[in-house]
Amino acid sequence: METPHTEELNDPKMPLLEHLIEFRRRILYTLIALGVLFTASYAFHDEIMVAVQSPLTRLGIKAQYDTLTVPFMTHLKAAFYVSLFLTTPFAVAQLWLFIRPALYKRERSLVWPFLVFSYPLFVGGAFFFYFVVFPVAVEFFTTFDPNLAPSLRIDDFFSFAITMLFIFGMVFELPLVALLLTRMGLLTPQFMAKNRGYAIILIAIAAAVLTPTPDVINMLLMMAPLVVLYEVSIIICRFVKAKKKDSAKTP
Repeated sequence: METPHTEELNDPKMPLLEHLIEFRRRILYTLIALGVLFTASYAFHDEIMVAVQSPLTRLGIKAQYDTLTVPFMTHLKAAFYVSLFLTTPFAVAQLWLFIRPALYKRERSLVWPFLVFSYPLFVGGAFFFYFVVFPVAVEFFTTFDPNLAPSLRIDDFFSFAITMLFIFGMVFELPLVALLLTRMGLLTPQFMAKNRGYAIILIAIAAAVLTPTPDVINMLLMMAPLVVLYEVSIIICRFVKAKKKDSAKTP
């Protein structure tokens, strides 16, 4: 059986200077991709802002601003976040190309699922927020008191949308974290199933803390997918555990 001491690396060791040159090259490629995608995204900045404001538009609410530069800066930030979102897979690929030669086979088997599946899971969380949570949250807040007329600053509204999108994207990484901990031997499906009740309580607390507003609706909208993801994590842990047992039995 190969061990980290006997197993060979992908490539021979490079001097520190060559590592730094390679790292700079990967960063340069990523920045070039980001610049190209930012230019392309800015060409659609009006469409991006229309998409961001769509929950308000459906309710007949028009966002406002109180500083001269806010409209331009908000459109600029919208184009930048979209380009950052689109550049992420390329940046992850560059990171993998940089670190892969320095990893042993077992280390590569631990790292690559994160690099492959983290982005799709993040996208899933972002889509869930945009299509399910976002419209409900906006309608709830803007119609909570019909005697009050909303006067929403576009920069505050945009920051709220980006913050919540990022939070939902990150919490959808739960199955991936469970996969890593299971492969490292730090987590078992039996432990997760036995402590399901405690996990749901912790999920409820996390949902209450992570949502920037105290209402129950937003908390439940975040809590529901987290509970589902916890159950998915148990299934993944069982699959990985069974696979490890089969590998151990194979001579």
